[in-house]
Amino acid sequence: MYRTLKTRFRAKKEVIQKLFECNRISAEVWNECLRLAKEHHLETGKWITKTELQKATKGRFSIHSQSIQAVVHKYIFARDGAKEARKKGEKIKYPYKKKKHFNTKWAKDGFVLHEDGTLELSLGIWNRKRQSPLVVKIDKEKLPNGKVKEIELVYDRGLWLCLSYEDGKKPKENPCKNRVAIDPGEIHTIAAICENGESLIITGRKIRSIHRLRNKKLKELQKLMSRCKKRLQTMEKVQSGETICTFEIRGTTKGCTAQNHETICSLVFGKPSERSRHWRYRRNPTEYEKETKQKDQSEIIQLVVWKII
Repeated sequence: MYRTLKTRFRAKKEVIQKLFECNRISAEVWNECLRLAKEHHLETGKWITKTELQKATKGRFSIHSQSIQAVVHKYIFARDGAKEARKKGEKIKYPYKKKKHFNTKWAKDGFVLHEDGTLELSLGIWNRKRQSPLVVKIDKEKLPNGKVKEIELVYDRGLWLCLSYEDGKKPKENPCKNRVAIDPGEIHTIAAICENGESLIITGRKIRSIHRLRNKKLKELQKLMSRCKKRLQTMEKVQSGETICTFEIRGTTKGCTAQNHETICSLVFGKPSERSRHWRYRRNPTEYEKETKQKDQSEIIQLVVWKII
């Protein structure tokens, strides 16, 4: 099976700047594909083919030739995918947006990976001269066990290398006929899909509003309790009101769940505790905040899943 390993790397400052430049050049290749495709369609009324695009972009950019071809292939795949989606009735546009940065890919002839973790990324020939490769260092312990086929340079709050390799294992056959995959979320509580093509999305806005109302009512009751003295009759009345409020909310929540009486042999359930909402934009969030916000939602998810099964 083919797998992908996303890992950090170390390099000199000059090499890092050149890697950023590679992504900018790849974006120029993408923009050139858009321009050539538009001009070809206006002149001939037909789509430009992959072979024509490769000939038109060959040797015009200062990156490896296979890296240029990879951008061309991505454009062709995006265009063909949009065409198939439009045939099915989906409202989707063909590739038209220009880019400032684009992932750079090196195929099997464009890089050399040594056993000690040293990686040489080739830049090909430019102005009849072979450019010196970009040398980066990857931790030896993080190298994949299989043979690396492709390497892609991506940006995710910093530069990363995605190593596509073959681990030599064969995919296991799925003995289950009815298998369901569930992705828990915060706004959309459950997004489920079955192997027969049926899908289900349960929006959790109703349940969220009920729990928000519960928290508001409990806030009012706890505010009254803070003003009372212990072991007084008023205190007992407020506590009984808090209990009634909790039971009413539980009953309303069960009424919002969906039911499915079909038999399910196997269930694949995602982990809701890995990421919380807006996690990228927080500065140094504590693990406690992440766990508590996802814990409340996971309880709702478990309730809905129990009803579906």
